[in-house]
Amino acid sequence: MTAENHALRLEAVGKEYRQGENRLTILKDAEITLAPGEMVALVAPSGAGKSTLLHIAGLLDRPDSGEVHVGGVACGTLGDEARTAMRRHAIGFVYQFHHLLPEFSALENVMLPQMIGGLARKDAAVRAQELLDYMRIGARSQHRPAEALRRRAAARRHRPRSGQLAARSPRR
Repeated sequence: MTAENHALRLEAVGKEYRQGENRLTILKDAEITLAPGEMVALVAPSGAGKSTLLHIAGLLDRPDSGEVHVGGVACGTLGDEARTAMRRHAIGFVYQFHHLLPEFSALENVMLPQMIGGLARKDAAVRAQELLDYMRIGARSQHRPAEALRRRAAARRHRPRSGQLAARSPRR
């Protein structure tokens, strides 16, 4: 695979953290090449450097050594604005915790990054609906995460066959 044909390539990536006089090596000569559309799972024990690797691959952090290529572009010498543009247009993040804004609908939550990326509100709404449809949740575009959480909490508290519902206010 040539440099122009990969979606992501890490070459000899290293990362260390200092704790006083001690150095903690998190990544040493990490290498990976991913083709466009390729799907991988990063599986390793806790503390092995998975999050550090993802932060570096996503251009959220810089490696101490090595190079990160995104779509054939070497990103090591890119400034903050160029790295932000690369994240905005070439890298997608799916977080373990969804970070949806609870008072916005699913459609509005998906529209926000489109609008930050420069699309007009109307175009962002069309694109967001396309994405929701692609993910097969387009019919739920007007649902709000806060509503779903309240419904799930109520369903969890419902006692089968008794017809009673026990509820309490949430603790923080």
